[in-house]
Amino acid sequence: MVAVSVIMPIYNVVGGLKKSIQCLLNQTYKDFELILVNDGSTDGSGQICDEFQRKDSRIRVIHQENAGSGMARNAGLDWATGDYIYFTDPDDYVEAELIEDNLKIALENEANVVVFGYYVEEINARGKRIMTVQLPNLSVLNTKEDFRKNFRAFQDLDSNILWNKLYKHLYLFENNCRFTDQRVGQDALFNHLVYRNLEAIYFNQFPYYHYVSRVGSAVNRYHPDRFLLEYNIAEHFEKLIITWRYEQMYQDLISLAYWRTLYVELNNLVLEDCPLNENQKVQQISSVLHHPKIQQTLFSPNSSLEKKYHIKLLTLLLKKNKYSLALRVMRAKIQMSKKYHYAFSTLKKITGT
Repeated sequence: MVAVSVIMPIYNVVGGLKKSIQCLLNQTYKDFELILVNDGSTDGSGQICDEFQRKDSRIRVIHQENAGSGMARNAGLDWATGDYIYFTDPDDYVEAELIEDNLKIALENEANVVVFGYYVEEINARGKRIMTVQLPNLSVLNTKEDFRKNFRAFQDLDSNILWNKLYKHLYLFENNCRFTDQRVGQDALFNHLVYRNLEAIYFNQFPYYHYVSRVGSAVNRYHPDRFLLEYNIAEHFEKLIITWRYEQMYQDLISLAYWRTLYVELNNLVLEDCPLNENQKVQQISSVLHHPKIQQTLFSPNSSLEKKYHIKLLTLLLKKNKYSLALRVMRAKIQMSKKYHYAFSTLKKITGT
């Protein structure tokens, strides 16, 4: 038995893998095991895992055929012996105090989950690195009722992600929290299971994780089934809220989840590697809009959706069946974000807004 089991799914990430593993081995807290699950890599990532295992007895390497990151994380859970579980990704890296500081909070408070801050590092096509910080705005939610009533504030730090959370192993086991084989969004589906009965959740207002976003990464590539995968996440989110019996309080969050499904698909359709022609894209949008939940979201007023001008414009165009124009707006929004992101980030840093 160890205090913490760190689980890392690995698939063809040879470029940043050594840095990611080494940052974990450099932790100030030493009583942990690192489970590296090589999910059928073909680029030499598996060999790097084996090299590190020979050098450090805390490392266990699992080699398996490619099954997706969810199944790789399940394999890690099957082998984990730690009192707490931490999931990390192989193309990111962490601060040396991550385990020590957050485990201390977990043990002192018998926490089921500890949530901490993180850095977002965006690397553009020219190699320019732009960093922002995301921090929790809560301190402690001791009961199920506390957590559910404050879920809106909790979502501000992106409730779907895994790598800014330390999970109690026994809690995951008792609540049958496992990953699905869905290739995109299995982290959200996993956390929806975690949140069903969650209590004793503590927050650490310091950043420890570096999420590295690169131009051309998997999230920026076209997926033919992206809408269905995102729709499944929205459905599971709605079921979670209904299970709590909080659907009236969080109806806007449910609508937002379904709107995100539509928004992500619009983004998916304007990516450079999308193979569909304009007519096929229009047909896809028309098909998506026939889903009852999407119709309900699109034609129901939602103040949180109407705060941003481009969202209001997209909604208006979709309602009027101006699908080609909606795609043009989406393309323009993406190009504008790329062009002015650095300027906006710098201004935000200077002004402190």
